[in-house]
Amino acid sequence: MLAEAARRRRADLQARLARERGRLETSTCLVAVVGEFKKGKGTLINALLDMRVCGTDPVATTLVPTLVRYAPRATATLQRAAPASDASADSAVPPSTHPTDEPVTITALHEVTQAAAAEGRGASITTVTGAEIGIPRRLLESGLLLLDTPGLNGGLADGRATATLRAAAGADAVVFVSDASQELTAPELELLRRLVRLCPAVVLALAKVDVYPHWRRIRDTNLAHLRRSRLELPIFPLAAPLRHHALRAGRSDLDGESGYPALAAILRDDIVGGRRARLEKIAAEAAADALGQMLAELETERAALADPAAARELRARLEEAEQRAKGMTEAAATWRQALGDRSQDMTARLRDDLDNRLRNLESAVAGRIETSEPARDWDDLRGWLYRQTNDALLTHRMMIRSEAEALVTVVTREFEADSGRVRALLDAATERPLGTLAEGQDPEFQQVGGVDLLAQGARGGGIGLMIVSVGGTVATLAGFATASVLLAPVGIGVLVVLGRRTIASIRENEVRVHRANALKTAREYLAETRRVAAQDSATAREQIYRNLRDTLTEQAAELSTSAQRNKEASARSIKATWESRRARLAAVEAEVARLRSLVGTAGAAGTGVAP
Repeated sequence: MLAEAARRRRADLQARLARERGRLETSTCLVAVVGEFKKGKGTLINALLDMRVCGTDPVATTLVPTLVRYAPRATATLQRAAPASDASADSAVPPSTHPTDEPVTITALHEVTQAAAAEGRGASITTVTGAEIGIPRRLLESGLLLLDTPGLNGGLADGRATATLRAAAGADAVVFVSDASQELTAPELELLRRLVRLCPAVVLALAKVDVYPHWRRIRDTNLAHLRRSRLELPIFPLAAPLRHHALRAGRSDLDGESGYPALAAILRDDIVGGRRARLEKIAAEAAADALGQMLAELETERAALADPAAARELRARLEEAEQRAKGMTEAAATWRQALGDRSQDMTARLRDDLDNRLRNLESAVAGRIETSEPARDWDDLRGWLYRQTNDALLTHRMMIRSEAEALVTVVTREFEADSGRVRALLDAATERPLGTLAEGQDPEFQQVGGVDLLAQGARGGGIGLMIVSVGGTVATLAGFATASVLLAPVGIGVLVVLGRRTIASIRENEVRVHRANALKTAREYLAETRRVAAQDSATAREQIYRNLRDTLTEQAAELSTSAQRNKEASARSIKATWESRRARLAAVEAEVARLRSLVGTAGAAGTGVAP
């Protein structure tokens, strides 16, 4: 089709078909591997690829997302955040925000991206935002990308769930990893329900079945949990050691028992193959549209050549069509106005939605802290805040998708052409409106524990006041007892009562200090969450708007070019002599027949963009 567009001198169609062919040749399929802490996500990827690409350790855990892709030779890269700028606050030069890539060995990458859970916030990892590994494996050669995500602890109640949900939103599929030690927990089921809403395909991997003999009972229990949650997900029991042993021994029967060949087949055939089929369908529709425009020009010329008497009336209709097509390319086109107006409305609704959700969450946080004792309940408070925040951001993300679909529907309806055909051509542009990987850092929650809150309360002076009060009381009591032994029992009773009241007052003051510190920490977290979420939401809105604008602008330009060429073909036919018209008519009919056969070939091939 590319050669046909070049032969017909349609550079615009050439560019579109070349872009579609490039998408097919470089297509990738992202699969996010997600799960709770220490469930075996890295082990799964290593066994699937028969190579230690992800770090695995009984104590250490993955701290940043690690992307595994195909490469002719093994490579590893760390992505670090841009260093802080030395520019002053009023400098005209903005600080650098571009991350830097640092080539390392795979072993060095494991050392940097993994640490013990207690060291998860250590200084060694603060500048690393991601990692990428390339290896020569046939399973990856078709475009499969595997994303090893940091483990969670409590599902949505873990702060890292934000990054996990964001990665899943941009993935083609999710492999959720649990293990056979126990049935799916409530946080795991909750996270699974959210992932199913975010991602088009989710499968459940039941790891470590070689360790737990009762794994079949766990599998059946999990299936029952999924049915009650109305989740129809396939489960793959997996045994990594059996996989490695089978591959080393060349035992295909044992390899089949490990469960990994079945999982690999799903990833290769259904996930990667399904995505490629979608891209081929989009490319075929683009090719059919391009052929249709080239065929319409020839058919217009054939009609004018076959009936010169009707050619002038035909030309008048073509001039009218050309004016309409040109109008679609102008700034005042109705579809442009609809896009601008609806985009502004979408932006306002999404901004209000995010603001309201986080404002309500801040009020709820304040109310919960006011009725709790943060020094004692801090871990529960933090987990609750994470869960509520992740739920709010997830709901907002789903609203972005809903608004994007509504915008596409309205704008394509205003597009003065076959809106169904235009909507099909927009599928490629809006297939991943929310991106594939996290573009920025997630908000950090200050890790304050109950002991820290007690220390902050002590610095507030409450304990010091108690020491002074008790010390003064003891001194007074001693002096009073020396003066009068008979009055000592009465004085002791009074001072005990006063001491109790003093201690209660000090206790209330310390709780107030703890609550104030907890509220300050929570508000700082929510403020950072608001900043990151607003930036992500704005990026998604801008991407949706640009995709629509650019795709429809290109379509309008193509239609205008086709209308102009149709008119020119008709004009040539009117000016032609009888003999030249007859010869040209035979040639045009042959071209029409040839292009019609190409339309059928393109549809049967499924791609239609071959040169």
